[in-house]
Amino acid sequence: MMNISASLVVQAVTESEAPIAAAGGVVYRWTTAGQLEILLIKKQGGFWTLPKGRIKDGEEAPAAVAREVAEETSVVGDVEGMVRQVLYTIHKAGRRRRKSVTYYLVRAVAGRPRPQAKERITRVRWFSIGMALRRIRRRRIRLVVRVARAMLEGARDPAV
Repeated sequence: MMNISASLVVQAVTESEAPIAAAGGVVYRWTTAGQLEILLIKKQGGFWTLPKGRIKDGEEAPAAVAREVAEETSVVGDVEGMVRQVLYTIHKAGRRRRKSVTYYLVRAVAGRPRPQAKERITRVRWFSIGMALRRIRRRRIRLVVRVARAMLEGARDPAV
């Protein structure tokens, strides 16, 4: 059992460090039938989720999103507006760290989804929004997808 003072020290150390900065993408496309689809990945031993990764030193978040999406899925896209930022705690190298992920809309423009073994991605697949929300287990990721859906459906030109 951890005493309260030791717990407060762990919390203080975790909160004093800058969060690990990452960027992710809600990669989307409209089918010829006008249905909105998003691209999900499944990591080795993990759940269906959105592509994301750490922002490298000197790299801007939109460039990181484009790079991570291409590296993890083989899909190239145009990075659009910010969807949402999430902050959570992870365990890395035996200690607690905060992680901040900023998600962006990414309109798919080229490439065929392929899992990338070197990124530990085992599956990449397009899903309708409803199916994607049923596959995604983490509540914070489902919220990101719901916000993205509202942004995309609100911006969709009915004449297209």
